[in-house]
Amino acid sequence: MQGKLIIVSYRLPYRFTVTEGKLKVIPSTGGLATALHSYFEKEKANEGNFESFHWVGVSDISKRTFERVSSNNFLQDNNFTLHPTFIEGRDSDLFYNGFCNSVLWPLFHYFPSYVIYEEHFYDAYYNANQIMCDKIVDLYTPGDTIWIHDYHFMLLPEMLRKALPNAVIGFFLHIPFPSFELFRILPKTWRIGILHGLLGANVAGFHTDDYASHFRDSVQHMIEGSQENSDCICLNQRETLVRSFPISIDFDKFQNVSSLSVVKREVKKIKNRFNNNKLILSVDRLDYTKAIINRLESFELFLQQNPKYKEQVNYILLLVPSRDGILKYRENKREVETLISRINGLHGSLTWTPIIYQYRSIELRKLVALYSASDIALITPVRDGMNLVAKEYVASRTDSSGVLILSETAGCANELHEAIMVNPNDRHEIASSILQAITQPIEEQRNRISKMQNHLRQHTVNQWVTEFMQKLMSNLVEI
Repeated sequence: MQGKLIIVSYRLPYRFTVTEGKLKVIPSTGGLATALHSYFEKEKANEGNFESFHWVGVSDISKRTFERVSSNNFLQDNNFTLHPTFIEGRDSDLFYNGFCNSVLWPLFHYFPSYVIYEEHFYDAYYNANQIMCDKIVDLYTPGDTIWIHDYHFMLLPEMLRKALPNAVIGFFLHIPFPSFELFRILPKTWRIGILHGLLGANVAGFHTDDYASHFRDSVQHMIEGSQENSDCICLNQRETLVRSFPISIDFDKFQNVSSLSVVKREVKKIKNRFNNNKLILSVDRLDYTKAIINRLESFELFLQQNPKYKEQVNYILLLVPSRDGILKYRENKREVETLISRINGLHGSLTWTPIIYQYRSIELRKLVALYSASDIALITPVRDGMNLVAKEYVASRTDSSGVLILSETAGCANELHEAIMVNPNDRHEIASSILQAITQPIEEQRNRISKMQNHLRQHTVNQWVTEFMQKLMSNLVEI
């Protein structure tokens, strides 16, 4: 058995709040937390490879508040020991809202005009990565394995490598890695720092082969002395395996939840509420990368081109709040809500509202009920690392009916080949795909959904973690 497994991410799998002077923890609904919980529950039950699981992330509350309401510097849940890390004050804002979400997020999602170039953003990013490094070094003992997640900590692998030369370090990026021509837009210090940072890992994982290839291209063009050998990059007598590991979901969980009697009753309520109309569903974080405006305009175009479907189709748009502190997100929310009001006012009637809009998070059973009740899932981001919503929709279709309309630029488009693929910027194509989905014969629906479900049964989140860990453990030989 190995030592500890130390998971590192920006968010912990629980949110911290303080109520009446007492610390409360609320389970996270984030994709990573959900995915890893599912895996490690099974690992623990089977007495797997690691003696214990630890999760290091940034605290929701200040260090002073945390110390006032907690007698320990860590918390325990059934699967993990949680180690909150404190990045506070102006550094926190410059790190998270600044470099992470006003530089890396827009650039890596192909919105270069949204990038804000402020030198103090990178300084804060470097400092935050160093704070996390110090925390992990204190926690680490020889034999432990460190698995770092996502764009918030791309400098961290190299920092840890310098402090812990023999540590086993994995890194996984949950968003796209852009093409070399786009990545090179970053100032030289920033881009070289990021590439060297990731090369500190034994394994650098990405969602798709394209993202891994983009990273290798950037290293080849920018890092002097690097050599590529198959899927590996060699630098300073160390080897980093660079390859794709497409993340997935717990297929059985969604199948089981959709089969619950309480969920089936909720499905009937939803269908009755909408008079058994055809239901189109989108579930997204409110983010400009999701092309929500394009999607709404495409639905309006569908209504204009197919007036006979008015009062026979409803579009349910569920948007999860995200990064309200960033101006672009607030502007996007206002634009979305204004457009929804205009479409409903122009095309609706006293008895029919074309677009049903909700801006909130919902719990799993209600979400699966929406998946199960909806005839069509409309998932058309401009760019997405993977998009697990598409996989969740497919997994929730226990009767094997339903149609998935999917952006060809979402990471999961490489796996869900039986979806109706569209260009997210082509409103006419999306409008036509809605008509195609509504009129698709049930036999064809079941054939397509069944093939996608078979893929998801075989490629689960458990397989994702297992495959990454196997590669990490087998790629430890210095060259």
